[in-house]
Amino acid sequence: METFQVKTKKLKDVVDLTSKLHSIIQKREFQNGLCHVFLPHTTATLTTGEIGEGTEEDFLEVAEKIIPQIRFRHAHDPSHAWSHMAGSLIGASLTLPVIDGELRVGTWQSVLLVELDGPRERQLVVGLAPVV
Repeated sequence: METFQVKTKKLKDVVDLTSKLHSIIQKREFQNGLCHVFLPHTTATLTTGEIGEGTEEDFLEVAEKIIPQIRFRHAHDPSHAWSHMAGSLIGASLTLPVIDGELRVGTWQSVLLVELDGPRERQLVVGLAPVV
């Protein structure tokens, strides 16, 4: 297991984690199995998707349209209740294949941390497991 930190820069932000995961896989000389990434936060999320040419903003806009602003009952701080709902629906973990020492993602696919209530410092936990 390994942890690392990511500092987000905006209230809503998308950060590409793909190269960091590649470097962890290379450093560990991990060849074949699964890379599991977990984000222990409730107002950020993990997903895969395309990055660049405005797709990050498109993703955030779609999330805002899918998860409407309602009269949230979140007693602690209703202003960021939407972020908790979006984080739960999108998810806090990913499991990805590693084949021949390479994280296997699609041609245009990246591993993305989606910040929903930033800017903040986020911790990620990465586990590499051989498949038997």
